[in-house]
Amino acid sequence: MANGLIEDPRTTLYRWRLADLLRRPSCRWISFAIGTAAVHRTFFESVAVALEGLPAGEARHRAGTSHRQVQYGVRLRIGAGDLDRARYDADRDHLLTVPAEGAFATLEKQATLVSACVHLGLDLDARHHHRLDSECAALIAGHLYRLYETIAVDEDEPELAEKQRQLAPASAADSVCFEVAAEIVRHCRATVRANRRSCPLRPGSFMKVVRTDRRERLHSLLLDGSLRFDRPLLKPVPGTLPRACRFLALQALQPAVVRA
Repeated sequence: MANGLIEDPRTTLYRWRLADLLRRPSCRWISFAIGTAAVHRTFFESVAVALEGLPAGEARHRAGTSHRQVQYGVRLRIGAGDLDRARYDADRDHLLTVPAEGAFATLEKQATLVSACVHLGLDLDARHHHRLDSECAALIAGHLYRLYETIAVDEDEPELAEKQRQLAPASAADSVCFEVAAEIVRHCRATVRANRRSCPLRPGSFMKVVRTDRRERLHSLLLDGSLRFDRPLLKPVPGTLPRACRFLALQALQPAVVRA
């Protein structure tokens, strides 16, 4: 590792905040599969660990500042001020480009962070090979985050219907994706109710498989441009090498109060 590779404390703090976001109960409830893309119970925890990094050596002291060597599972870059949503590029050195810290301020912006992290998680799971399925999973997860942040799993039906109406997107294409997410929430609620007495379920302890007709509909919307996607929908390259495991960096040790 090059001794000069010292991570900006701002980037380190962003990593911690994003990892905390992915550990919210709303993310732990997200569990579904569409085609080859599956979001399971340990999915977002694995992404959070890749973001936070694992200590890889003793603390070092140089130029009056303490650092520790850390192994990261993804490179993180805070983009320009006009970047409106996070983007993960597995083909560009496993780089996650994120908007400025204002992305944590609203539910909609948080959902775009969650969507980008789905691409990262699928890459970590070696399931990032079908671009259409990956993009569908990212879009659905973003809507699920919005739903679970707003709706309790045991919400009364009238309140549930009203909150879903308020969250529903305006465009017809996005509404198709939102309805898939709403269907997953209904499945979650029914499963929780059915097992409430015999075996109470924890977040992510079951998985909803998206129907084939829904999957094909979403694929067609992506291909005709009705749904927005973050990267060119390229075919996977045959014989692609396995994902690189870790990246090393020197992380500045910050007082605990900075992390809060």
